[in-house]
Amino acid sequence: MNLIKQKLKSQLTIAYFILLCIEIISESIFINSNNAILLFVTKPLLMPILMLWAFLFSKENSVTPSKILLLALLFSLFGDIFLMLMPFTQSLFIFGLGSFLIAHAFYIILFNKLPHCINTRTSNKNVLMLLACLIFGTLLIGFLYVQKSPAFLSMQIPVIVYACVILTMLLSAFSYYQKSQKSGIWILMGALLFVLSDTTIALSKFSPIFADNTILARTIIMSFYGIAQFMIVKGSLLSTISEQNNNDKTISQNK
Repeated sequence: MNLIKQKLKSQLTIAYFILLCIEIISESIFINSNNAILLFVTKPLLMPILMLWAFLFSKENSVTPSKILLLALLFSLFGDIFLMLMPFTQSLFIFGLGSFLIAHAFYIILFNKLPHCINTRTSNKNVLMLLACLIFGTLLIGFLYVQKSPAFLSMQIPVIVYACVILTMLLSAFSYYQKSQKSGIWILMGALLFVLSDTTIALSKFSPIFADNTILARTIIMSFYGIAQFMIVKGSLLSTISEQNNNDKTISQNK
C-alpha cells in the first residue's frame, strides 16, 4: 500500500510541474490570441493537485496535513481563479489580492506554529531581515508612487497592506529557517520566490517595465509562484514529519 502511495505521489509531483508548464504556455496563448480555454482548464487545477500531493505525502509518512496549510492553499486557489478572470473584469483584482492576503496570513500562522529542531539566538539576524524587508518594501512602494499609475493610486492602501503582509510572511519564514534549517530552507526559498512573483505582478500592473513583454512577466509570475507553493508545502510537511519521528524516538527510549 505504501509503495502504491509513493508511486502515486511521484506521479502527482510530475503532473503538478507538467501542469504548471502547460499553464505558463496557456498564458502566452491567451496573450497572443485571446483564447483562454487552456488557461481556464489548467490554472484552477494547480492548487487542488498540490493539496492531493500534500495529502499523499502525509499519509505515506503517517502524519496529518495541517489544516492551516490546507486553508492557505484553498485561499490561493480562490486567488488564482479571481486573477484568472481579471482580464475580463478588472474589479476582480481586489478579490484576488484579498484571497492571497488571507493565504499569506495562514502561512504566517503556520510558520510560527511549526515545530523546530533547535533553539538558537536569532534576534540579530531577524532584525537584519526585518530591516531588509522594510527597505525592499519601501523602495517598491516608492517606485510605484513615482510611476503615478491611476490603477495603483486608486488601490494604494490595499496594495501597501498586502505588501506588509507578504513581507511579514517572508520574515516568518526566515525566522523559522533560523530554528530548523533542514525543512526551513524549503519554506524560506518558497517564501522568497512568492515575494518575487508578487513583485513582478505589481511591476507589470502598475508600471511600464513589462509593457512590451507581458509574456515574460507572466512566465516569471507563474513559474516562481508554482515552485514557491510546492516548496512551502514540502517544507511544512517535512517539519511535521520530523516532529513525528522525534516523538517516536522519545517514546521508544522511554520504554
